[in-house]
Amino acid sequence: MAAIPIYPARRRLPDQWQWLAPLGSRWTYTRVLYLLLSFPLGIAYFVALVTLGALGGALIWTWFGLAILIVLVLGARWAGDLEALLHRHLVGVEMRRPPTWYERDVPIREQAKQILLDPSTWTTVVYLFSRFPLGIAAFVSTAVAVVFPVTLLTAPLTYKLIDVWGSQDSWMEIFGWRIDTLQEAWMLVPVGFVSLFVSLHVLNLEAWLLGRWAKLMLGSRARDIPPPPATLVDADVPSAVLPRSGEVHPLIETLTPREREVLLLIARGYSNAEIAESFVVSEGTVKTHVKRILSKLEVRDRTQAAVFAFDSGFVTPESASEPEPR
Repeated sequence: MAAIPIYPARRRLPDQWQWLAPLGSRWTYTRVLYLLLSFPLGIAYFVALVTLGALGGALIWTWFGLAILIVLVLGARWAGDLEALLHRHLVGVEMRRPPTWYERDVPIREQAKQILLDPSTWTTVVYLFSRFPLGIAAFVSTAVAVVFPVTLLTAPLTYKLIDVWGSQDSWMEIFGWRIDTLQEAWMLVPVGFVSLFVSLHVLNLEAWLLGRWAKLMLGSRARDIPPPPATLVDADVPSAVLPRSGEVHPLIETLTPREREVLLLIARGYSNAEIAESFVVSEGTVKTHVKRILSKLEVRDRTQAAVFAFDSGFVTPESASEPEPR
């Protein structure tokens, strides 16, 4: 278990004592709570998605149906934020949710289009659907992993029950082994301790794997968060990206301050998701800026835009390689 960061504790135990990690880690108990919550949350997500999706799809030709679908999409995003919060505080898996903010110059119709085309919207919906079967499996596995060791540990106290008639009858039977005496019941206690540690390790691994699945579906696709360029004032180009001669290409002058910042980060090799993280806006907003940049610079793709930025002198090797502080 030492090779996998399942127990993100401040003080890690030596390798020979890793089997004791579940007892000393608070994540064990918060993860068990998370696994138990997976069942009701999975049912709630499934019922909401199916009900609102069917109702909105049936009334899609009306304003009421469109309003229901909008509520469904926004609710899915909020549920994704809730899941990220639960994984951060209960599972110990850190994740960055992709920003969903839009700039003022983006029309509402364009925002709606970006929400529908945003991959994170649909990965969140798929994840919420998957929470239903995964929640059932998590609840069943948690119940078995907790009840079985507890049954073995309490065998000396419960191997016999007194019925209403006052007679004592043997009650416990483990894998076909009938427990009739106290000595046989005490023999189950060490087995209960071993099964308890094994169960706790399995539950921690299960919660950690569910956290990795959530991070894959809900987390940001940005591998790095670039520092934003210097703040532009009005239409001025920051000195960090001005050519030494001080001349600006006519096509560069057609770009807005935000588009110039985006062009600088494109020249640095950052993706749309990483640029969105830098400006704390949705990836769709960045795609809109990139589309406008390509149109104004009369180029076909991002690579040609980066080459144009260097050839025109707008971006120098120093400004492209040395990130500016936040």
